[in-house]
Amino acid sequence: MRYYIVDDEIGIVKTLENIIESRHLGEVIGYQTCPEKALTEILMLKPDIVLADLLMEGMDGISLVEQLSAAVNNLNIVMISRVADKAMVEQAYRAGVDFFINKPVNLIEVEKVLNNVMERVRMNQLMQNIRGMFDAQEQSAARSMQLPASSEADQALKEINAFLGMLGMAGEKGTADILSICRCLIEQDETYCRDVLEHVAKEKNEQLRNVEQRIRRAIKKGLTNVAGLGLDDYGNEVFQVYANYVFDFRSIKDEMEYMKGHSSGGGRVSITKFLDGLLIYSKSLK
Repeated sequence: MRYYIVDDEIGIVKTLENIIESRHLGEVIGYQTCPEKALTEILMLKPDIVLADLLMEGMDGISLVEQLSAAVNNLNIVMISRVADKAMVEQAYRAGVDFFINKPVNLIEVEKVLNNVMERVRMNQLMQNIRGMFDAQEQSAARSMQLPASSEADQALKEINAFLGMLGMAGEKGTADILSICRCLIEQDETYCRDVLEHVAKEKNEQLRNVEQRIRRAIKKGLTNVAGLGLDDYGNEVFQVYANYVFDFRSIKDEMEYMKGHSSGGGRVSITKFLDGLLIYSKSLK
């Protein structure tokens, strides 16, 4: 990962640079104690991650973040701050800040936060690659078969399909049923209800119970995979961020306890929670 550091205290800059490079977190490609100059250099160097102080002379960190966010898409920003003012922290998040590192800086916190940010960067890159693959396949099919351009529902389903792949559900039979339901909900602009499940079962000429069981097994597979990620790496981006769209914390925790042998039953799955979460996720990408 390529980092750029902005702080009006050169001692903080050097401390962060030393932590990043000594812990093999990436390469510091530039730094500035002047935020105005930093703005120009960041736009030119295009780092993966920017670490910026909240309170600096001249341009403050929030103003810097706002200008960077307006000029660069998907820039990953970590704010460095000793401020505990809740309103200011909320303002920083609204401006585009992803994570905070508190002052005085310490190695353990910096390493933990930057590992989380790097995981997010890698996950976003993976999602972009998946989207690119689907787009390329679609364009090729459209050219060869002279198909019309994809509808908004098709685009949303691509995002949902990629999301299910992240949860390790791509090979499950119930995943196709989930996508069929999502298409109905997107096209009708509705939230999930059992009537939609019945409609999909009729379209497939299958018993409602069989379709529902397949969906529950697929969702359970996703829950188990997410719980496994949490056991291996609690800071994993899929576990920390993406899974929260479709699973509640209690279910994930119960599944983790079951996997550790601390309980006799795993987490419960909710078809309604899962499907509504998928739609919320797809809308968040617009």
